[in-house]
Amino acid sequence: MSFDELPTALPAHWGVFRELQVRRHGGVLTVGFDRPAKRNAIGVEMTLEIERLAQAALGDTESCVLVFHGCGSHFCAGMDMKDFFDQSERDAATLKRARAATDNWRARQLRNLPQVRIAAVSGYCLGGALPILECADIVLADDSAIFGLPEINFGFVPGGPIAKSARNALSVRASSYAALTGRPFDAAQAQRWGLVTNLLPPAELEPETLRLARTIAGRLKGLQAS
Repeated sequence: MSFDELPTALPAHWGVFRELQVRRHGGVLTVGFDRPAKRNAIGVEMTLEIERLAQAALGDTESCVLVFHGCGSHFCAGMDMKDFFDQSERDAATLKRARAATDNWRARQLRNLPQVRIAAVSGYCLGGALPILECADIVLADDSAIFGLPEINFGFVPGGPIAKSARNALSVRASSYAALTGRPFDAAQAQRWGLVTNLLPPAELEPETLRLARTIAGRLKGLQAS
């Protein structure tokens, strides 16, 4: 079974998500970054939805495991910086609110969630996606996964929260190398550097992630019942 085959069963008060694919089945809550035309880069709308989803998940007593994944070919290409600073379609207050939401979910909310967190990575996982991996308890990746901190290629260094997440998730020298060179690295290197837990063939990433999530959820529910 794949992520998009799961039934949608969310409480009405969670509201509607347009750039996240959110599904809950049993004790597993799956969250897909759903902006494939932008390689799932996190823009204004998505960051506000992540904050709202994290707040809802905080009080969700039905879910024991939360799975992050990308919709389409990529996990997340990082932050869509143009979207965060383009005032041609949004006012300054909205953009300020979006930047505050980003700081909130990556510095506080994701770290405080009661669920076990799993990230399933395929395709690009760059820059601003690193805080999501840092907050994950388990990171699964397939052979297509490409990781990196490409900011220096565009004339600046990774922002403070991103650099901190990279340093926490990788070894000191690995995070420095990734940030200072801007060179991408594959899933095998990510596993050697401690960022990835297990590697899987592309066809097995989604079903194996769901099997693992369900197994963990079942065991946690059993502990709660004992």
